[in-house]
Amino acid sequence: MSFKNLNLINPIIRAATEAGCPMPTELQTRIIPQILNGKDVLCCIARGTERMTSFTMPVLQALKKNNPDHNETRVLVLTPNKNTALEIEDNFKIYTKYLPLSQLSVHEGILNGTQLSSLRRRLDVLIATPEKLLELDEQRHISLSKIEVLILDDIEILLKDNTHELKKLISKLPLKRQNILFSSIISPEVTTFADKMIDGGVEIKNTNVYSAVS
Repeated sequence: MSFKNLNLINPIIRAATEAGCPMPTELQTRIIPQILNGKDVLCCIARGTERMTSFTMPVLQALKKNNPDHNETRVLVLTPNKNTALEIEDNFKIYTKYLPLSQLSVHEGILNGTQLSSLRRRLDVLIATPEKLLELDEQRHISLSKIEVLILDDIEILLKDNTHELKKLISKLPLKRQNILFSSIISPEVTTFADKMIDGGVEIKNTNVYSAVS
């Protein structure tokens, strides 16, 4: 199966080919259609390029398809630390090469003037650590009121280290949004959290197990 069979648009397929990913993996053939269809998803897969690309490509396509009349941040990716934030930002940059979409990561440290200015304009994808994003929100540097898609990467680590910040940030988001959760393990804590977050979605595991989330 090709990326074209998954109904991805040519600018994304071209970027994938140039990045050395001419064909989707088995996991991507299962998760990309679900995200394109707007489904909530819980996916269990080890961290890496396959995982990042599985949400990057369909989310960018959804952003390209719809063009709202507001200037707020549209997609929020929460991840535990600076290193993963930068990795995810780099991955989005690869796949926006031929798309007029913007991305920015915010994490530990002081933001420069250019980054703060970016937060005040429409930002298509914001990748953030929970502590930094909460700080920026409390300082009124950003609005989370128009988030269309929430991606939680390494949810098992976020629940362990950032439960308070995570719950506080989620309470600031619109109720109507797509939720995409990624974890390396499906622990009881992850399952309990996902049951509250995911509405009529699917669970996808890298062991070919595929079932509806209760």
